[in-house]
Formats: sequence, C-alpha cells, structure tokens
Amino acid sequence: MTKHFGFVLLFLVCCFGALSQTVIRGKVISEETQKPLAAVSVYLNNTSLGAITNDDGIFIISKVPTGKFRLVASCVGFETYVNMIDPRSLGKDLIISLKPKAEELQGFSVTPPDPDGWKKWGKLFTELFIGDTPGSNDCKLTNPEVIKFRMNADNTLTAYAKEPLQIVNYNLGYEIKYKLEEFQYDFNIKLVNYSGYAFFIDMGIKYPNRVRRYEEARLEVYKGSLLHFKRAFFANELDAQGFELRSLGEMSNPEKDRAKQILSMHHNGQVIDTADSQLGYEMGPGGVIQNLRTTTHTVDSTDYFKKMMLEPDSVISHQLISSDSIGFAADSTIAGMYFKDSLEVSYKFKTIPERYLHLNKDHKHETFPVSQFVFVNKRPIYILNSGYHYKPYDLKITGYWAWSENISTLLPFDYRPR
Repeated sequence: MTKHFGFVLLFLVCCFGALSQTVIRGKVISEETQKPLAAVSVYLNNTSLGAITNDDGIFIISKVPTGKFRLVASCVGFETYVNMIDPRSLGKDLIISLKPKAEELQGFSVTPPDPDGWKKWGKLFTELFIGDTPGSNDCKLTNPEVIKFRMNADNTLTAYAKEPLQIVNYNLGYEIKYKLEEFQYDFNIKLVNYSGYAFFIDMGIKYPNRVRRYEEARLEVYKGSLLHFKRAFFANELDAQGFELRSLGEMSNPEKDRAKQILSMHHNGQVIDTADSQLGYEMGPGGVIQNLRTTTHTVDSTDYFKKMMLEPDSVISHQLISSDSIGFAADSTIAGMYFKDSLEVSYKFKTIPERYLHLNKDHKHETFPVSQFVFVNKRPIYILNSGYHYKPYDLKITGYWAWSENISTLLPFDYRPR
C-alpha cells in the first residue's frame, strides 16, 4: 500500500456468493450454558444480508445467495463465530454455539492498553484503516473510544476492540458495523495487516432522495477496483472491461546480450558501425552516368557497447499477459488464479486522483491506476463470481490498490453496478 509514509501491504479478507433467493434459519446459544442468546448479530460477511437474534436466540436471513460464503455471528463477550457454508447443503436449521472469550472468563488482560492510545495513534489508525482517498473525509468512525492500542517491544502497534466499530460512509451511503479481529502495524517495515467482518446497512433505504448520488459514488469507486478486477477475471472479460496485465518477472537483458555478442565478434576491440551511406555519380558526355561512388559515414560504438556491459544481466519484462495464462477453472463456480512472477494490473478507463499523484514522485508520470500483486506463498487464489477470493493472505498488493482499497472505498459483495 503506497502512502505518504511508505509502502504498506494490504491483505483483504472478505466473502460472498452468487445471487439467489434462499433463507437461512437458526438459533444461537451459549456453549457454556446451552441457553439461547439474544441480540446476536448474524450476517453474511461483507454484505447487507443479516439479522439479529430474538429473545429465543432465533434468527432468519432472507434472500441468501447460493454458493459458499462466510456466516458470521458476533456478540460482545463471546468469541466471533465464522463458518464457511453452502446453503444448498443445509438440510435443517443451524445451531450456533458461541464460546465466552477467554479474557472475559479470566477477568484480566495480559498486557494493558495505552490509556492515551487514541490521542497518540488515532490519526495513524484512521489513515491506515479508513484511508486517505478522496472520499475518506466523508467516512467517519463514530465510536473511536472502543479501540484500544498497545505498543509492543518489537516496534509494532496493535489495535483491538471488544465491540464492533461503527462507521458511517456518507459518500457511498452505507452504515458499517465492522468486527475488528486483527490490526497490527509494523513500524520497521511499514506494513499493516488487519482483518475483520463487515455488515452493511444501505442508507438509501432511510434517505431515498439520496439514492442517485449514492449510486454514482459507488459506481465511481467500483470502476477499476480490486472487486471489479476479480469479477471481470471470473467472467473472462478483463480486456473488455479495461484491465491490462503485464508480467513483472525478470528476463535476460536483450541489449546487454547484444553487446556481448558484438564485442565478442570484434575481439573486444573497436566497434565501428555504419551510420549512413550516400550514393553519388558524375554525368558524362551525352548525359551518360559515369563514375558511380558511395560515401559511407561511420560511428565508433565501442563506448556504447562497453557501457551496456555494465548494465544488469536481467530486466523486468513488462510483457503483456492474457487472462488465460493466469486463470483456470477450479470447478463450475470457482475460478483459480496463479502466476509465478509478480503481475502489474492497469485500468485504462479511469484517471488517477490528484491526491494519489502527490503521494510519491514515482506516480507523477502515471496517467491511469497501476497496481501490482504477487502470490507470496506460491499458491493460487480462488475467486467466486461475487469477487470474493479464498486464501486472501496468499495475495500481496502494492501500488494504487494498496492505497485505494480501504474502509472508505469498501463495497458489499451484494453490490452490483446499475
């Protein structure tokens, strides 16, 4: 993630399946007492589909998409329940047992938080979590007091919250309840790693007169996003939807290879190249051409080729890559993606925001968003048509997406452009 303080890597954790009309019913109980739990949030991660349990612990979620997705159950004082399920395989109502949190049972925390945590680290947390995108000023964390910070001996900052973070995105028109599971920033290598579970509430239901504005803002954020890229990849429409792939793998330096060959042919001596040739002649009696002559101009290229010998043996290829060369069908509903080298992804149908251009001088010559990613564990990721991908920690992202993909631009997986 390129920001004004350096490179930050963003790992995304999210889930959703294809649209359909299914219902999930179930009951949430305490594993310790076996009694029903009321006021538990049960939802499909990163969607607007969810419910709150009643006094009997019962919940009903309607309009559930088919396919695999993460079902989340969250309640203060209990460990978060997360389970990957497929509605087609649910033969009966679910029974979800929540475990009390260990620290709640023991009544103490191993390391106390910094009492002035938000004052010291709130601005940094906001930049890393909410983001620094054009719409970030309209994305507000309304309960910062629930976040606790702890500075560790290894120069890393940890943040945690016992309650869901309450976020209002006035730009995109969403209220978000975010269950923060992990947040750590490493000051040594400027790397942030955070994950959690999000539930969206569409503000357009409450403010119908703002729906058009929300839709325009959502579409602008969606175009060229990582979510857009993964859906286009799944549909095999990367080119048609404006994406271009290039390999960032190394290749033998062609100009140095040529210099080696030419110097070898000249036994590492002087290399004289022909710059140009001119054909001349004289006119004889009766207009007859005679005395043809050729004038050749030469140039000493020895210094150039010797300079090329000082260049690296290999260079970045930037070779165009087709989606077929990185994709494969895992099954009828899942597309796999893998490439042995780093990949560069460009989106041709969007200009770069001025705020991003000013972050680093390396961006000032860029005209459209350019991102890079690498399969850090040399393993493929698996993508559903919704844009959810399995194995999120196997994908490392830098460049434009690392700056733009954050809470202020987060869209639910049940969002579809109109």
